[in-house]
Amino acid sequence: MNYLLCSIFFAAFTILAPLYVSAAKVSKVFIVASYELGHVCGGPQEDGVMKGLAGQGFIEGADLQIERYYMDSKGKNTTAESMKEQGANALEKIKEFAPNVVVTIDDNAFREVGLKLVGNKDISVVFSGLNGQPEDYGKIIPFIKSRELPGENVTGVYEKLYVEQSVRVMKAIPSLSGDTVVFITDVSPTGKALSKQFAIELKSPLKGLKYRFEQVAGWEEYVELIRKINDDESVMSIYPVALSLESENGQTYTAGAIFKWTIANGNKPEMALNYFFSKIGLLGGAAVDFKGMGVLAGEKAGEILNGVKAGLIPIEDAPEYAIVFNIKRAKQLGITIPIPLLTAADYVYK
Repeated sequence: MNYLLCSIFFAAFTILAPLYVSAAKVSKVFIVASYELGHVCGGPQEDGVMKGLAGQGFIEGADLQIERYYMDSKGKNTTAESMKEQGANALEKIKEFAPNVVVTIDDNAFREVGLKLVGNKDISVVFSGLNGQPEDYGKIIPFIKSRELPGENVTGVYEKLYVEQSVRVMKAIPSLSGDTVVFITDVSPTGKALSKQFAIELKSPLKGLKYRFEQVAGWEEYVELIRKINDDESVMSIYPVALSLESENGQTYTAGAIFKWTIANGNKPEMALNYFFSKIGLLGGAAVDFKGMGVLAGEKAGEILNGVKAGLIPIEDAPEYAIVFNIKRAKQLGITIPIPLLTAADYVYK
């Protein structure tokens, strides 16, 4: 009798167990990056998003399905038309995948994909690394009542630069001479957004300093500008964030190539927008933690998957900056960083 009952139970379990597994809830997240796979700006944010989701209990391959789309809008697809085409492709894949949440990384992805999903009752949007003001995007398609309570199906992380803190770090290095800081952007949508961020965060120069803002339209113009700055003894430091530049022969230079050339040919200490720019060779300063920014976006996506409406989740600034230095670059430039400043640094790359 006992044997018969056990046999019946085992048979029932064998039949029903797959049904319980298949019935287990699997959440879906679609990540759209403005960059190519592994980009120095996009890669750390994507890694952070996955960490943030895991912290909320969602693990890829277990209870979470992830699809990814890389627009490559900084290297290959740099024109307005090609960005729109990439956005349309991503939206088509999103329609097929039917995710619960779409995470966009940086401005081009949010503009071409995220904004198109405003008001969608089935999909929430979380942006990471937005340089443009959320309120400005809200003028294109209304989605934000306030940063504290956005109100629609969109929330995310604004990429505050903490640029004044970075200038303070440079100013604290006694061996630097000159009284001018030059901020360099490009004419892309992100470059224009960065220029506006500089205007917002730098209300007035720190005492004893002057600020100069340069916007370059192409590679040759950037090269010429750096060479002029090299010969300008009044320049103390530069803040280079021209991240996508096309040459006269049609070649596109992205952040890695631009910074590699700058390090090899420039003689002014560079402030780094984020940790990874310092890691690849720029001197440093107060840098944004791109992975930490992605973690915060991932946490917000996880909150949504756990049942919180996106419109009730605040839009937040990127997490607090960290002080970073690249010692190899300091040696190349003949700069001595005071020991107290080095010991106060969060990351020191050698």
